[in-house]
Amino acid sequence: MSIFSEIRNEALVRELERELNTDVLLFGFDGFIYFGNIQGIDDCRIALLSPAIKAQTRDVQILSPGGELRCVDFLRVDLWTIVAKGTAIVNDPLYTATATTTTTTTTATQRDETEERQESHLLIRQLCRMIGDNVVITTLGGFLFEGTLGAIEDELAIIKVDNIFGPATSSAISDDDVRSVVVNLEALTSVSSSTC
Repeated sequence: MSIFSEIRNEALVRELERELNTDVLLFGFDGFIYFGNIQGIDDCRIALLSPAIKAQTRDVQILSPGGELRCVDFLRVDLWTIVAKGTAIVNDPLYTATATTTTTTTTATQRDETEERQESHLLIRQLCRMIGDNVVITTLGGFLFEGTLGAIEDELAIIKVDNIFGPATSSAISDDDVRSVVVNLEALTSVSSSTC
């Protein structure tokens, strides 16, 4: 079984199908962040993004795990690789994040190839007890989501955003740019209470 079939979340795909013609921020399993306006979904799997309404550019934006911002006319994204989505976009979150980003060097830890990813249902049960609390959630892809946990449904966590950190960046996407995020709990790697 592939990692994509393990982390896919049909409820997240259904939510995105209801958000046609809406600006979204998609966080990928591979550490990439995509910002665009969702135009359609093919075969319940592939999302077509056009340039976002709130974008500072006239293109779909792709932020690499290394902090490089790339722009394309249109983009097709495999939704089975998405670990979270940002909604209620106020300003261009990638333009703001890359304007002040300084790339940091990170050391990747090597995993034994025979080691498989364990199910995160124990972490999800812990998270269910934290509804209404300030939480910090990390996911596959190296993302950290901090904010108030509103609800958990269909292995999706709805969070009112304080900050979102991506891989290899020291600056955050804040609630000034993105107000809420829906995290795919199939990609969950850690859960904690926020102390700040």
